[in-house]
Amino acid sequence: MSRADATMTGIAKIVQGLLLTAPLLSLGACGLGGPAYGPGSDAAAVVNMTNSLAFQPDAVRIKAGETVEWRNRSLFTHTVTDDPVRAKDAGDAQLPVGAQSFNAQVGPGEVYRHIFTVPGTYRYFCMPHEGWGMHGQVIVEPAA
Repeated sequence: MSRADATMTGIAKIVQGLLLTAPLLSLGACGLGGPAYGPGSDAAAVVNMTNSLAFQPDAVRIKAGETVEWRNRSLFTHTVTDDPVRAKDAGDAQLPVGAQSFNAQVGPGEVYRHIFTVPGTYRYFCMPHEGWGMHGQVIVEPAA
């Protein structure tokens, strides 16, 4: 192989490496900023969505009329869905009688807030990651 051919091969490898790395770097930047990384929240409970496809904590307890805030601190878009019609497994979604279902798409770095007015147990899931076990629960107690 000539010196020119070796140089071109080396340049091709560098370019190939850059082409493979650039999308990963831009993807990583998507989840590293935004409201999800902002200051503390006035919500009664905060749930983080993670790269390990989990809601943390996976269960929270609040009073009726209080707010839960979900913060997507991952590189993936997640949903917060408690609509039984959208669930692949009926046990992944549960609503108290009289409560309205909700479904919110939350991109990397974004925040979703929901005020719970009806006491009871809400089981929710992430639509893209339901089969991976990304489930959570909000227990709403009557207001004092």
